[in-house]
Amino acid sequence: MSFARISQLWDEFWFSEVSPKCLALFRIFFGLLLLQFALFLVPDLFTWYGPKAIISASSIAEANPTVVLDLLNMAPQSNEWMLCIFGIFVLSSICLTLGFCSRFACAVCFMMLTSFYHHNPYLLNSGDSLMRLMCFWLIFCDSGAMWSIDERLARKKTNYKPKEKIAGWGVRCLQLQLVIVYFHAFVTKSPGWVWANGSAVYFASRLENLTRFPFPLDPNIEWISAAWTWGALFIEFSLFTLIWIKELRYYVLALALCLHLSIDWTMNIPQFEWLMIASLILFVYPNDLSQFLNWLKAKYLVMVKKNFAPGNG
Repeated sequence: MSFARISQLWDEFWFSEVSPKCLALFRIFFGLLLLQFALFLVPDLFTWYGPKAIISASSIAEANPTVVLDLLNMAPQSNEWMLCIFGIFVLSSICLTLGFCSRFACAVCFMMLTSFYHHNPYLLNSGDSLMRLMCFWLIFCDSGAMWSIDERLARKKTNYKPKEKIAGWGVRCLQLQLVIVYFHAFVTKSPGWVWANGSAVYFASRLENLTRFPFPLDPNIEWISAAWTWGALFIEFSLFTLIWIKELRYYVLALALCLHLSIDWTMNIPQFEWLMIASLILFVYPNDLSQFLNWLKAKYLVMVKKNFAPGNG
């Protein structure tokens, strides 16, 4: 392969246009996860972020003197202002989900997520950090090009042309961000002795504070624990290597789906697994997504016709 061909492939990867379908579907699921995040905060909003929070704003500022973006500190310290800022976050999450002023709504969501993190970095986890990063890259994507209010409004304009293709570099950034997560997980886990000897899942099953439901297969049995452990490592390795091979992509995505659903079943880690599952949509081929949605539509129409046919009422 020549250098010219490598350069051409590099340009095609970053700068070729792509279908907006998968990105639009990801935007919808991501917006719903943002709303779920807001719902999680509601019961203890003032406890963690109010003017009389468990950790004061001055203590946070002393521990993190380099913080710049914290909208909660820029506003007057009162419950009313806290509710106003939180309401803006909820409203922008709804707008992003529906695809109304998508880029602006996404930018507001990013600033809000960053402010929540900087205002109390001891409350959130790495899953919340990933959500913030994905929100940042989504700003640079035309996520409202399809299945959105933005598209509906654009249809009313003269000389309207549907966007069958959009700039692909933003989608590539989202894909690579996800791939980096799996790469980091693999390279940090694999040298550890509990992962090397296959006992990592056994020890994970002993974390009672994170336990949700029992493992489908008993990790107390040595070979089952080893299968779970090494299987997870193989899947994470595949998700930054084999996933780029077209013939293997859907097998890798299926394994990833099984991995995240099993983790979500056994461990109480809010939102992280579902954020990873939603992000896998970005690797689905648009034509296959269209065929799947058409199949669902056909099944739905058959069901409706069957249930509302004369004589079934």
